[in-house]
Amino acid sequence: MQATGSDAVARGGAGTPSDDRTTESVVRNHVATFLAQKGIPAIVADYGADARLHTAARVYVGPTEIGDFFAGFIASLPTNGYERFTLGSLRVDGELAFITWSIGDDVPLGTDTFVVRGGRIVAQTVAMHAASPG
Repeated sequence: MQATGSDAVARGGAGTPSDDRTTESVVRNHVATFLAQKGIPAIVADYGADARLHTAARVYVGPTEIGDFFAGFIASLPTNGYERFTLGSLRVDGELAFITWSIGDDVPLGTDTFVVRGGRIVAQTVAMHAASPG
């Protein structure tokens, strides 16, 4: 993973969400857990019971469906996707967080928007531009 300045994400372990976790700490933990390849249960631990993840294809509701999304997303990662993941930016405004990211030339731009309440992700959007197969 590559990031610059204050956008660096530690590859620490997933903690237990609590009400005193900030939007930024929840999102950073989410990204770090994904990059550390801790598995679907650890990735979805940051989500609330009724969380919604919005994609262009559908809305995933609750940790089980969100876990299904991540299983498919992880399976679709390009070769060395984890190693080439770069966090471009992280912006936080209260309960709202916005990140940009890339995976080399394969996914030159990805964005996620998160709403965090009570130490849990309650809503997320995901969009990415994947390069066309050569």
